[in-house]
Amino acid sequence: MSRRPRKGVAQEPVVNGLRPTITELTEDEATGLDRFALHCPQCGEVSRHRFALLARRAFEEHVDEVHPVVESPLDQIRTLVDLAESTPGTWECELGPETYLVRQRGHDEYEVEVSSRRIVIDAELGTLDDARIVIGGHARVVSSALATAVAVQLRHGSPAGAVPLE
Repeated sequence: MSRRPRKGVAQEPVVNGLRPTITELTEDEATGLDRFALHCPQCGEVSRHRFALLARRAFEEHVDEVHPVVESPLDQIRTLVDLAESTPGTWECELGPETYLVRQRGHDEYEVEVSSRRIVIDAELGTLDDARIVIGGHARVVSSALATAVAVQLRHGSPAGAVPLE
């Protein structure tokens, strides 16, 4: 199948840890007016839609039904920001065009460097999970709500002023 790349389109948003691919079909491949094919990274082509926005919404429904979230917020971030140890005390992660390096500077002390820009992200990092949160936020793959949920999970408690849902 030959597909035309969609011009000037940012990556599709991640839903439950999965990023869909929406491609514009050629006139020969399209069935009627449905010219956008929706692909799930785990299932392949899921459906075709008239508009990219409809495909995006269909993916949200697909993920809710077929790939429900059972992971904790921390597991989601560990999936999104996959650190691989390159040398002892140094981890690497590629997200989009950036490569992030995490270096252990001492006991419970880490720093994150964006290697292509040669800058160090200024943040207090006591664990590799803290580094994952910072990298995910910088690369815009981790929302502030998810980062807050992880912080609460890591503290094993609730924030001040939280109202129980029971």
